[in-house]
Amino acid sequence: MEILKFPNARLRAKSKSFNLKDDNERLEIIKLVQEMQDAMYEANGVGLAAPQVGVLKKIFIIDIDQKVEKDDDGEVTSRTPGVLMVFINPEIKSKVGEVVYEEGCLSLPGVYEEIKRAEKVEIEYYDLNFEKKYLVASDFLAVVIQHEHDHLEGKLFIDKLSVVKRAIVKNKILKGKNL
Repeated sequence: MEILKFPNARLRAKSKSFNLKDDNERLEIIKLVQEMQDAMYEANGVGLAAPQVGVLKKIFIIDIDQKVEKDDDGEVTSRTPGVLMVFINPEIKSKVGEVVYEEGCLSLPGVYEEIKRAEKVEIEYYDLNFEKKYLVASDFLAVVIQHEHDHLEGKLFIDKLSVVKRAIVKNKILKGKNL
């Protein structure tokens, strides 16, 4: 499974909800989650949304608890998965506060920028057992949820940069410069 890279137009498309009453869609979800999980871990990510792999459906996965060991050159030598969270048809209900984190994205390799987001979010979603869940997340988990949820709306974290900074980053990416 290939992770799409900016400026691929599919990264800007809005996703559609799954019909969770449809057994075929449920099977599609289970297969998709396994493939996304493999792609996310292989790319050393903590989250991945379906649009990033060319599937315009409302689902993303997150694992912020994984343990990663790196060698002196920064190469990953081992990974122990943590708790994989699956968010199907997610809907952010509220956002509170403000926090700034340095974000990166598997679809924008090598790009890292400080982004301002809500410190706490309330989200409603379905898990991999197709049960409705409600979660209040804060700090890093809240940031990752917002980042991945943005992908479902066709938004990238660089969209939150100032116009000038965004233009500089896009120009560097398009010219293939190391950032």
